[in-house]
Amino acid sequence: MNKLVIALAAVGLLLVGCTQKEQIETSGPVENSDPETKMEQLDLKETNEIAIFNKAVSDSTQEPGIANMENPQYSFSVGEESYFLWITEDDGTIMNTKDTHTIYLLSTSSTHEVNEFVNKD
Repeated sequence: MNKLVIALAAVGLLLVGCTQKEQIETSGPVENSDPETKMEQLDLKETNEIAIFNKAVSDSTQEPGIANMENPQYSFSVGEESYFLWITEDDGTIMNTKDTHTIYLLSTSSTHEVNEFVNKD
């Protein structure tokens, strides 16, 4: 009888441990493997800058599934909403800070405009 109780307790602990691990893996952006990389806050002041990012948000398309991303390169705000941004020359991805399980892909034109903005200087 005691062996049965111990076996059931061990199985219960094993199940709890597996469940917690699964929740951690899908709970949001993954820690960046390079701790030197810092997220930069984009300060949108000019009307045309705000318009670029408004268009990027409105033209983006939701990617199915749960997102598991590296730390974002940038963050920005449009109105009351805040977003994380990952951008390259060819691709752009945003994530609303209120929903870190869903990503949105930028349109080709928005990717180009946003990339020009973040690389201006």
